[in-house]
Amino acid sequence: MTSRHATDGGRRGIAPWILVTAITLVVVVAATVAYLLIVRADDEESAASTCTSQVTLQVAASPGAVAAISAAATAFDATNPVARSACVTTKVSTVPDNTTTATPVEQWQQDTSQAPAMWVADSEADLLAVEATDSGLTAGRDSEPIATSPVVLAVRISDALAAAELSWADLTNQTGPDGTVALPSGRRVILALPDPRTNRATSYALQSALSAKTTDGPPINTAAVSAAGAELIRLGAQDPASQQDTTQNALTKLAADDASFTAVPVVEADLTKFSATTPGLAAVSPQGQAVGDALWPVPLTASWVTPTLEDAAARFAAFLRSPAGSTAFTDSGLLLTDAAPVASSPSASASGTTAGSTAAASGASAEPPLPDAGAEVAGALATAIGATG
Repeated sequence: MTSRHATDGGRRGIAPWILVTAITLVVVVAATVAYLLIVRADDEESAASTCTSQVTLQVAASPGAVAAISAAATAFDATNPVARSACVTTKVSTVPDNTTTATPVEQWQQDTSQAPAMWVADSEADLLAVEATDSGLTAGRDSEPIATSPVVLAVRISDALAAAELSWADLTNQTGPDGTVALPSGRRVILALPDPRTNRATSYALQSALSAKTTDGPPINTAAVSAAGAELIRLGAQDPASQQDTTQNALTKLAADDASFTAVPVVEADLTKFSATTPGLAAVSPQGQAVGDALWPVPLTASWVTPTLEDAAARFAAFLRSPAGSTAFTDSGLLLTDAAPVASSPSASASGTTAGSTAAASGASAEPPLPDAGAEVAGALATAIGATG
């Protein structure tokens, strides 16, 4: 007689309850996913259905704030914000570095259709210049910036270790053709100094060098610039041609090893952004405290700001101080201050780049930057180093 085991060929069928359980799980998962998608769609439709109109929130951002504020605006818009029953869309524009002490208010007053309801300045000196002519425009602004980033010196990675010997106080003696700091190639630290009137990093670096020697405390003034005339002439003479360049172009040349200079002043957050697409550079923070960007989101009080825009600006300002909003700052390489909460998600800031890791090793971003002295001092510095643009 042939046994049953022999007839079955040693194989057993799958128990029916296992099949039923598996099918049930698949159905449950599919139903859950479908439910979540429907709820999300309903939420979005509900938010849109509450709008009786559309409004564009114009935000003017200074150069040091543009990247972070643009990212934050995208995240803010994704929340389907509503201000006074109007669906809000955020538009970020750039306020360029000033070449004079003039403020952007004049331009806004001339064309109120493009005037912002919020201004994110990267220097308190710019805010104070505006407030000197119209104190009510920024009424109620915060007393502390939301994020900061100091000026550093960008060098080629192979030069970073040697350049870490630099200090702001002795920058004049350590740099230049006869400077005391030698690089591995045998070259010296030659500074590129694009015009400080339109390249804030140059102004910050020169201010940092002067601040390290003054006993009056920051920010420096035009008298301090005049007193340091001889030193500034020496710094400006290291590579006069670079004065006609921009910080961005100078970084590009340095990264390609196609420059007569070997170091470029740059705001650390800007170098983080640059290094994301163009490798080869590292950040070095000379010893001593540096001047740098300080970001101030300021909802404006002006004739062109309607109650709806006022509400939208207030909502965006609150979003910037939320964990979701602060992520935009840390992801852009900026340091949060006590005015903003720490983002709950991991930061993709400068510490994740070659530039940032070198900066950390040499002390970059160890403390908040010194305040910028403003456009008048930048103009005096330009004259002192011989910038003729």
